[in-house]
Amino acid sequence: MCVIAVKYFDGIGWVGAKNRDRNYQPKVNIVQSNRTGVQRLYIDDALTRYTEGLNEYGVCILSAALSVKNDEKEAEKKAEPGQREDGYMSPDGKIIRDALLKKNVIQAYKHIIEKELAGCTVVFDKNKCFLIEGGFTVRKKDATEDTPRKYIYKVKEITQDIGYAVRTNHGIYLPQLGYQKQVTDAEKIRNRKSSDKRLEIATKNVLDCKNPEDMMNALAVSPEEDKFMNPIRLGNTNKGDMVTTGQLQLVPAERTMHYRPLYSQIEINYSKLNGEESKTFFEIISSKNLLGFKEFSNK
Repeated sequence: MCVIAVKYFDGIGWVGAKNRDRNYQPKVNIVQSNRTGVQRLYIDDALTRYTEGLNEYGVCILSAALSVKNDEKEAEKKAEPGQREDGYMSPDGKIIRDALLKKNVIQAYKHIIEKELAGCTVVFDKNKCFLIEGGFTVRKKDATEDTPRKYIYKVKEITQDIGYAVRTNHGIYLPQLGYQKQVTDAEKIRNRKSSDKRLEIATKNVLDCKNPEDMMNALAVSPEEDKFMNPIRLGNTNKGDMVTTGQLQLVPAERTMHYRPLYSQIEINYSKLNGEESKTFFEIISSKNLLGFKEFSNK
């Protein structure tokens, strides 16, 4: 469960932000890679190798899950110590890392479609923004586990005239993906209600943003008494709750990635990331104005 948002600002271009929700406390590595001659800067979850970030050409990628059951169970498939490329890797993280080797947003989003990334994904640079909804059809009741499912997707350009997009964990272009409305199970009803409410709150706040500095704070809100309904998720991972572990912001015009750790460990080499050879830049954002987060999340 996550929230992603993009907004266009005059004189700056597109800016993206995300609340990343996990049911464990992740260790996040900040990686600057120069593989194949393209500099990429991205977060790398040490447990699962899930990745999001940007590259030296200003290509940025953020994604929110639509295959939510798989997303919630990803930590159970963790890589063993010392096994990164050879151990478990989040297939979504691998797709995104490879897409960040592309030199423009069209090449990047076409790679994401070709490799069948499931989720609501925004691919953007300073001037252009594309939103892809993708996922797999449901197997028929008499189908076996090895029966292949068809990948379906829809991609739309979010123009500067539209100026923004927000997504949580249900499809809008493809409403058959993610949390569904037409369900009778109480837990599923509550999950869809949460996805709708988080989308509503985040959209209102993003529309109110006047500058990029407002974007993280627009998603760092919990106005609802029921904590399950808020963009920033509070809870207890020991009870299996999905908790907002950190916030990510990407500014392609400046080729900068900003990360605010909330319930996560973070490993960085700050001077190397912003050194003389850097074509991409990193900034860690203080969570002092959200000091109550940990106290609430441990209740």
